[in-house]
Amino acid sequence: MAKVMEDWSKVVMTLNNELGLTPYESQAYICLMIYGPLSPSELAKKSDIPRPRAYDVLRSLMEKGLLMEQSGKPSIYTAISPEQGLKNLFITIEKETLTQLEEKRKTVEKLKQTLSQTYERSKKLKLEKSKVWFTHRDTTFIAIYSEAIKNSEKQFLVASTGTKPPEKEILEAVKYALKKGVTVRVIRQMSEQWTLQEIKAYEQVIKAGSQVRYSSVNEIPLRFMTFDDKDVIIVFPSESERAKSQELEALWLRIPPLAKILRKQFEELWNKARPITPMIEELKAKKEAGKEEAFPKKVGKK
Repeated sequence: MAKVMEDWSKVVMTLNNELGLTPYESQAYICLMIYGPLSPSELAKKSDIPRPRAYDVLRSLMEKGLLMEQSGKPSIYTAISPEQGLKNLFITIEKETLTQLEEKRKTVEKLKQTLSQTYERSKKLKLEKSKVWFTHRDTTFIAIYSEAIKNSEKQFLVASTGTKPPEKEILEAVKYALKKGVTVRVIRQMSEQWTLQEIKAYEQVIKAGSQVRYSSVNEIPLRFMTFDDKDVIIVFPSESERAKSQELEALWLRIPPLAKILRKQFEELWNKARPITPMIEELKAKKEAGKEEAFPKKVGKK
């Protein structure tokens, strides 16, 4: 008997914590499951729910699609099949969640309009005053980085030692810059760890006009990006990355002379780098064929 009570207690907790029923609603629902159809007064006695609350609880459960009512004096309430009842409850939760999300979306849109005006006015001033920023390469960094790519006017250069594919936000920002007529040149690596979808997404950016060449990690002494010979981002391993190979840190500098020096360094690397298209084609063919062979050594050789 104790085991049975413990099992029902777990069900009640699940209904409360996972599906959003109140404790009284869960008690009433389980009580009707165990004892069958009951009047409000009978339910109150068997479930220890205060009689004045029993009517409200039953009405709420009906609205959520878990019960049916048989009119009479008194009315009798019964649980419908769990398969249909819980499906009805899920639909109710889904509608409420979508409504809440829509309300939050409207709030976000209003805030974006309000805050963007202030941000745009102060952005240039902040950039001029803050010549050196230090940040982790996290979601916030990706957002700022993507915005900087979009704001490029003439040229955006990247020398990357990273083997992971760029985030979707970065790819979209590059496409946006290319449409504006910005020259985008990238020196990077690729890895057989890229999925077919990631390879195709990157290929689309190249088709849109991004110029990309391959160079091994050892040939790129520094991971950096430059924007219009003004801003520079230097990305380097943090202490945690040395242990976990996950987290990166970035130094963001508005120092035009340094940007010009790094552009010269980029040109030297660019002249030594190889076209990346053959590597993309070979990787894509492998993925489409479903092969898991080792990454071909001939790819990337001079």
